[in-house]
Amino acid sequence: MIVAARAPQGPGRRTAERTQMPGFVLEPLGGAAHGFHGSRVLIKASGDDTAGQLTVLESTYPPGLSVHVHVHDGEDEMFYVLAGELAGTCGDETWTARPGSFVFVPRDTPHSLSVTSAGPATALVITGPPRLDQQIVARAEPAPEFP
Repeated sequence: MIVAARAPQGPGRRTAERTQMPGFVLEPLGGAAHGFHGSRVLIKASGDDTAGQLTVLESTYPPGLSVHVHVHDGEDEMFYVLAGELAGTCGDETWTARPGSFVFVPRDTPHSLSVTSAGPATALVITGPPRLDQQIVARAEPAPEFP
């Protein structure tokens, strides 16, 4: 078992409540598969899996995909690029990310991204607190196939 501490709640609380949750291992391409705006998203760890701390997604984006400027209210978003190339904006800054690159987008910050590689781009996407996973599941899009 993996043990996660929860922050004390309420005025004057000094002890942390402990919540036990099982650890797990997913094989390559493991996790619930969903479609999201043309991308294939594998939910590696949901907010439910992490006691409401974060979400970990493996997102594969098709070539030419462009995600318009948007904001995640109250949710940080991070990308660790595994394959392909992404370019985007974070506030007034622009960025390009290749395999091994890490991008941090603070909560409430306008941002965008595009696939600039000839083939699909894949990134490990981490959000916290977890909300994006719930949006993806609620859309109920079938997961597209990529080579």
